[in-house]
Amino acid sequence: MPQLLEGVLNQDHRNSLEIVDFIFHIINPDAPEGQRVIYLDEVQLQQKQKIFFLERLKESAEGTQYIFKPDAVDLKSKCEAVINTPNDFVQISRQITESFSGKHDGNMSAGVFVIATVKYLASANNWQKLIFLVKMDTGASFSYSYKEVGGKLVAIMSEIENALNETKAAIQKSALIDVSNVFAWDLLVFDRVKRPSIGEYFRGFLGATERQQDSFLTRAAHSIVKKWAKSLTKEQMPEGEDALGYIGRALNYLTDHNAFDTDEYLNAVIRDEDADRKTLLTLSLREELANAGVAGQQFTTRPESLANKDKKQTYQTQEGVTVVFQGDKDAAGLKVTDLPNGRKQIVIETGGITIK
Repeated sequence: MPQLLEGVLNQDHRNSLEIVDFIFHIINPDAPEGQRVIYLDEVQLQQKQKIFFLERLKESAEGTQYIFKPDAVDLKSKCEAVINTPNDFVQISRQITESFSGKHDGNMSAGVFVIATVKYLASANNWQKLIFLVKMDTGASFSYSYKEVGGKLVAIMSEIENALNETKAAIQKSALIDVSNVFAWDLLVFDRVKRPSIGEYFRGFLGATERQQDSFLTRAAHSIVKKWAKSLTKEQMPEGEDALGYIGRALNYLTDHNAFDTDEYLNAVIRDEDADRKTLLTLSLREELANAGVAGQQFTTRPESLANKDKKQTYQTQEGVTVVFQGDKDAAGLKVTDLPNGRKQIVIETGGITIK
């Protein structure tokens, strides 16, 4: 049996994504009991809409990793049925939507619930399928036309009810589901309101729990940067930079931010005025984070889970002087300069010194 992939969908996976089956059903929470879901038989997508939903799917491919609970088989069994009996796609999509609507016991906004089957190239000549679930809110929108009246161009506006907003802000909740055992996770989940976590009713509908805890992911994010930074050569880094610079900025990010975002993390860790070099370093670190299953995950950072020894940065000079600090060198008032004779100069600016 091939080893399960720890990370999210890589770029090759995303580039190969294609929609196989697609439908949505309409949710109207203000309708009378028994009429709150309008079940459709078919949705015809134009090319522009296909591109829109594929783009939203690619964004959802960087959600938090979840696994199905052993005793929660409802959604998992329905997703397996969608894959194994594609002719029953519409019927099963109605069951999934009914379950989603029924799990919500609070205020739900009007919208549509999308169910789609997509395929992607997992490896050479190996096409696999995923299930994509999306809740999109609807709202009023306006269109306009204009005509000439008495020598003037007059705009006439009209309201379009139940309009779908074609921006990623329209996505309220989503889940990308793998029941083919390609990945170590079962679901990649996003909840715009509760992120980086998810709401209790959405969790109940999915029947899932986090694959990895926040503390584990925080430690992994930090240790990966440490390993990656120490593997870099002097030629790969900008002048005046060293491994502790990257490691310190990683610690600062994890300490200063409540929620982890991959792009923000990479941008905080890698500072470089050379755009080409920054791009190469960013791609390199992103790959390391992806291989470890961290890239793309959304989680609450837990800096207190880092051991004190992992937070410390240490310079040891040939003369036996040890400099210990935490976080970014600049924030610690520390500057290391290369001298012409091959030696180095360490300058520390401080508000005071205590003799211990």
